[in-house]
Amino acid sequence: MQNKTSIPSQQQLLEENAGLRAQLDEAQDTLRAIQSGEVDALVVSSGDSEQIFTLRGAERPYRLLIENMNEGALTLTAEGIILYANQCFSEMLHTPLHKVIGSAIQTWVVPENHEILWALLCEKSAEKSRQEMVLITAAGTRMPVNLSVNLLSVDEMPDYFGLVATDLTEQKKHNAAIVAAEKLKHEMLEERQRLAHDLHDAVNQTLFAASLIADVLPKVWEKDPAEARHSLENLRRLTKGALAEMRTLLAELRPANVTNSDLGDLLRELGIGLSGRTAIQVVVTIKGRFTLPPEIQLVFYHVCRETLNDIALHANGSRVEIKLEQMADILELCLSCNGPGFDPERDFSNQPGLMLMSSRAKAENVQLTATTHPQLGGDVKLQWRGLSQ
Repeated sequence: MQNKTSIPSQQQLLEENAGLRAQLDEAQDTLRAIQSGEVDALVVSSGDSEQIFTLRGAERPYRLLIENMNEGALTLTAEGIILYANQCFSEMLHTPLHKVIGSAIQTWVVPENHEILWALLCEKSAEKSRQEMVLITAAGTRMPVNLSVNLLSVDEMPDYFGLVATDLTEQKKHNAAIVAAEKLKHEMLEERQRLAHDLHDAVNQTLFAASLIADVLPKVWEKDPAEARHSLENLRRLTKGALAEMRTLLAELRPANVTNSDLGDLLRELGIGLSGRTAIQVVVTIKGRFTLPPEIQLVFYHVCRETLNDIALHANGSRVEIKLEQMADILELCLSCNGPGFDPERDFSNQPGLMLMSSRAKAENVQLTATTHPQLGGDVKLQWRGLSQ
C-alpha cells in the first residue's frame, strides 16, 4: 500500500511564506543595524560558514557615552578585525562607518608602524598599553595619534581588544610652535649678542679713536698744520666709518630692513665701515640693480659682512675690492684682498661665522668658493643662478 504524500493547504503555504518573510526582514534589519553601528555585532564569512561576533552589555547609556567621546573608540578581534568603531573614529579616518567596521586595523595604520601595532596586540596583558603612532586616512593624509590598547576578556568569549585613539595633530602643532618660538628667541638672543659685540668692537673703538684725535687736534694744529690736516682726514674717515657701521647695525636689528634695501647700497655701507675702522682702502663696484628673494639677499649680505670682518682681523691687507655684477642669469659677488693669502680650509674651519655662512649658502643653492694666492691675497666668491635677465 503506497503512502500518500500530504499536500500543504493554501493556508499553510501562506503562513509559511509569512514566517520566511518575517525572518528575511529581521535578517535585513540586523545587517542594517550592524552596518550603521547600532549594535556591537559583526558577521564574518569564513569558507562556507559565517560567524556572528557580538559584545555583551552594550546598553544605550554606555553607547551614548562612547558615541559622544572626543576620541576614537573601537574593538578588535585578536586578528585585528574591527568589530565596532564609534563615529569619532570614522570621522578621524574620513571614512563612512560601515567601511570601517569589518576592516583590518592595519589598513588604517601607516606601514612603518605595523610592527609596533602588532607588538601592542600580542602583549595579552591586563595592563593598558599606550603608544604613539600614525594613522592614514582614506584621503592618504597622516594623523598622529596616541593609541591606548586594553585586553577585553568577556566570560567564555574569545579575547577582544579595546582601543582608544586620541588625535595628537593640534598638540603636535602646539609643540612645534613652542619649539619654533624657542628657536627664534635663541636666534634673536645670539643676534643681539653679536650686534652688541660689533657695536663694542667696531663703533665704540672707532668713536674712541676719533675722540682722541679730536682732543689733541688743536695742539697738533699749532705745532704742525700739515700733520693736523692729516689728523683731520683720519677724523673724517673714522666718523664716516662709524656712521656707516651704525647704519648697518641698525638695519640688522630688523631683517626686513636688509631684505628691502638695495643690495648694492648695503655693500657700500659695509665697505665704508671697514675702511673707517681699519684704514683699509675699499673699492666697491656695483653693476646693475637687483631684486632678489629675501633669503638670497640675506646670504649675500651676511657672507660679505663676515668676510670683511675676517679681513679686518686676519688678512693684513691694504686694499679690498667688492664687486657685484650680473652675468646672464647668474649674480656674482667677489671680494678680493691683497693680503698675504690664506688657507681656505684652515681659515673657514677656524671662523664660525664663515662656516655658518657656508652652510647657509649651500642651503639656498648659492655657490660659495674661496681661493688664495700666496703673498698676493685671496678672494671669496658667491654665485647664485636664478636672476631674471
